[in-house]
Amino acid sequence: MSSRNEKIPVKFSVNVVGKWKETYKWVPILGAFAAISMAFSAGANNLPAPFSAPVGSGALTLLKASIMACSIYVPGSALASNSSVNALFSNFLKENQPSEGFLMWSMVVVLITATIWLAIATYMELPVSTQQATQGGLLGTMLVTEGFDYLPMWNKNDNHNFNGGGLLWIILEWTVAPLLACICAYLLFKLLKAFILRHENPTKRILVFLPIDYGISAGLLCLFLMSQVIENHLANVPRLAAIVSVTLATLIGALLSLAVVVPLAIKKLDATNNYKAAKKKASEKQQCVESQDQISETKGNDEEDVEDVLKDFMQMRVLDTVYEVEEERSCSASQSPDIIQLPEQPPPSVPDGSTPFKQLLESTPNRLVRKMNFQRIEKITRKSETESAYKFIIRKLKKSIVSPVIEYDRHTLIRHALAEKYEDEIEDCFSFPQLLGSCIFALIQSVGEIAAVVSPYGAIVDVFEHRAKYSRNGEDVESIKVIWWFRAIGGFAAAMGFLICGRRLTQCLGGKLTYMSNSRGLASQLSTVAVVIVVARTNLPVSSIHAFVGSLVGVGIADDIQTVNWKLLVKFLCGWLMTIIFCCGVAYVIFSASIHAPAYAVP
Repeated sequence: MSSRNEKIPVKFSVNVVGKWKETYKWVPILGAFAAISMAFSAGANNLPAPFSAPVGSGALTLLKASIMACSIYVPGSALASNSSVNALFSNFLKENQPSEGFLMWSMVVVLITATIWLAIATYMELPVSTQQATQGGLLGTMLVTEGFDYLPMWNKNDNHNFNGGGLLWIILEWTVAPLLACICAYLLFKLLKAFILRHENPTKRILVFLPIDYGISAGLLCLFLMSQVIENHLANVPRLAAIVSVTLATLIGALLSLAVVVPLAIKKLDATNNYKAAKKKASEKQQCVESQDQISETKGNDEEDVEDVLKDFMQMRVLDTVYEVEEERSCSASQSPDIIQLPEQPPPSVPDGSTPFKQLLESTPNRLVRKMNFQRIEKITRKSETESAYKFIIRKLKKSIVSPVIEYDRHTLIRHALAEKYEDEIEDCFSFPQLLGSCIFALIQSVGEIAAVVSPYGAIVDVFEHRAKYSRNGEDVESIKVIWWFRAIGGFAAAMGFLICGRRLTQCLGGKLTYMSNSRGLASQLSTVAVVIVVARTNLPVSSIHAFVGSLVGVGIADDIQTVNWKLLVKFLCGWLMTIIFCCGVAYVIFSASIHAPAYAVP
């Protein structure tokens, strides 16, 4: 009997109802919607980084960039991204086990918090890290269950065994990539200016540079595939095999570009020079024709003026003779008693050079007004307001997506005017290498960012389907897999987020921070790709968006320190700091309110 009166020691629980899957089946469904929403927000915030430079330099429109993003992100997320949950969430599942139900709910809270912050940051034009947002939300849920004594400021200590690293350690790691990208972009753009852009004969120099650039791009792509794709799906690649593969890829890329790209570039440069020469010759010929017409017109005008003067002189002579005759007749009339009335003389004829009043009216600007204008205005006023608003929205959306023109404020245009400009045909040669760098950058981002989005959802599904192995403090937790089609859905949602909501941040990164051209875009893209791959090889968490911002600053400093919008950079830094604070605080509030509310423990 005494056993009946004893209380069941269940933490965070007041009642016992139902079965596990029947009670908590709504959590994976809500988690799926939250993960897709987070992927949409991540695409609107992070996807502008690979394509902001081509859009800002005029090499791409936003619609073309969205098509490229969709064609890269969907297969990259489905096939190349890591199918297993990253180490951060695996460690969290092993170390922090309040209960299985609240463990799933904590992942939903992380997704909701990160989605809210990414949406706010996109609206405020703040490029932030998706991984940092998820990690901040995860830290907030930890503080609820473990208390503030658990707060990991550095790496492991006596209070915690947080394998993901301490808070200051993570911040230090995520500041390394922007600084390295800034230095690399500065040095690369300085070299481009010294050896190509400012040289007396940049055409020959650019033809030598193109094979080098394509070789470096092929080598970086091979290094990325060997280090982050093949190792995640197959096995560890030996270092010697990786070195040989990267070297061969670099040589093949350089040789292929030397055989294919360089002849095309030569034809393009020759066609551009021929077009400019023909245009210059046509303009000179037009100027000669116009000058001859002006000379003939002046001669004709002189002849007409002489004829007018002669006509006026003859008319004056006629009038003088008429006046003399009238005086003689008046004298004779005064002498004779009879008055002779002369017929009235007609008024002098209008000179030929004068213009009739009717012709003057016909030449007024009123003739430029179309006759259908008033009828058209009347038809527009008869239309409904909803139809007019619908057409206005469609027109604005079409202009924002299809049109490559980006509008900037006065201060941004002044900074653009201070930037050094180079020959158009040389800048055009950098357009395709820049697009290649953008595609590699987007592939790298699809692997890293989508993994950060689907990792919480993968943890939710694994806890829901395998509850037993989480009931013993996560000792039996193994590698968690995320199905490929859900990763593909996440990539497609990210591409749609970029198409619909990515215009503001694309404009911000593509010209507001510093002036952007094809050569500057290439320097920033290559620097970002190289730094992200190298830092990721050291097993440090790296944010591609942070590295890209650092590369833009490096390019701006290499051009002119006045061309960098330092106020906007400080705004970005504050946004990076607020990512951890906001996500941690909101996740703490939501999860704390959840676990202190009446709950149910499911047997």
